[in-house]
Amino acid sequence: MATGSGTGTPVSAAAAFTLSSLRARIRTQITAAESGIDLTPVAVSALTLTTMTDRIETVLQDSSNLIWATGDITEAIRNALEQYSRHKPDHAITTKTLTAAGREISITTPAGLIRVEKVWWDYDSATPGYPPNWRHFQVWPGSILYIDDTSEPAVGDVLRIWYTKEHTLNLLDSATATTFPVEDESFLIHGAASFCARFRAIELAEKANVDDKVTARLMDWADKAMSEFREGLTIRDWKSYTMTFDQNDIDEAVRWALGRYNDVNPETVITSVTLTADGREVDISSITDYLDITQVWWDYDSSDPEYPPKWRSFELWPGDKLFIKSDDEPQSGDVVRIWYTRPRAINGLDSAAATTLEADAETLIVIGSSAFVCEERIQDEEQRYVPRKLRDWASARKAEFERGLHQLAKRQAARHSGVTPTAELDRWDKKDGGW
Repeated sequence: MATGSGTGTPVSAAAAFTLSSLRARIRTQITAAESGIDLTPVAVSALTLTTMTDRIETVLQDSSNLIWATGDITEAIRNALEQYSRHKPDHAITTKTLTAAGREISITTPAGLIRVEKVWWDYDSATPGYPPNWRHFQVWPGSILYIDDTSEPAVGDVLRIWYTKEHTLNLLDSATATTFPVEDESFLIHGAASFCARFRAIELAEKANVDDKVTARLMDWADKAMSEFREGLTIRDWKSYTMTFDQNDIDEAVRWALGRYNDVNPETVITSVTLTADGREVDISSITDYLDITQVWWDYDSSDPEYPPKWRSFELWPGDKLFIKSDDEPQSGDVVRIWYTRPRAINGLDSAAATTLEADAETLIVIGSSAFVCEERIQDEEQRYVPRKLRDWASARKAEFERGLHQLAKRQAARHSGVTPTAELDRWDKKDGGW
């Protein structure tokens, strides 16, 4: 069997983008699509238990507490704040230094934790790095945070945890700060006032000398105030919705988009193999990255290449054997020039040192990767509310990516066929080519 070795070179110059630049563009697209803005309200309320109580007494027209006791108003505030926290919890960040190795981490602290949203590990406040190293995780019964990753946290590692907790009101139940935003003060006050009215209606209903219409009017007013409160709760705080994307997830999405791109438009490379033995079976195992062999020129002389090229019929056999279908047999020392295709690469992805895609492919790869990573996360978190617009955005981007591949495939087919596509005939054209 004929054997040889050679090196290949790309047909055209490559683009300058890298995996890092793609990551940045993908994150920008997804962030814009999900409206994942700052999680923390810009203006936090300055209300305290005292000032909020005064405003509720004004709403109830009982500034002197002749009807509603201060204790009843305080309890009503607790009820309203608890319901408010279920719909719009307070967002906070904490760090946890591990005292033992392992994936199961106790999260009994911080106090008041409701739900873990994101986990960044390993975190170093001195050199945090970019992008954040988000990790997949699960929260297990018993306040256990399980790091769902192939690597295992070690002693001394630091986790930075994004979580939600109940809101507090300064001076209520020993709280030292108010955490809900200014914009929500009004409907929180109406919610607390509604609970006060309900408390009062229950109290009056037990008294025989009270007209039933009084309790009915109180309950009617309480229902209207509660309706205003619940309307405020249903105004979804879109800023509180955000999706985290592990860097590995983004890289995998880029691999998927690149793989689909390679199906349509792989890189074409030319190499030469110098035979070290006679025979029609040419060993091409030295070409380690080929997808397909497209053309073969034998015998080739780089110092005096003939015209037209000596194209040869060939077959590609198992075991990296190129069989040249010719009556003449290649001889030792002959040079076989081979056109082949190989997967395109992106600088920084899977140890690639250069990008071999065309410059105009960058946006298409970004679109496909953004759609894939978004759809994957939506599937991973089926139990979590995902805005319909984000699902629609992911589907639209995927369809846009597939349309781009389809157009690319048509251009590639026309280019290799040597036939230029023309416009279709309409009713103004004559079959003979005239007007």
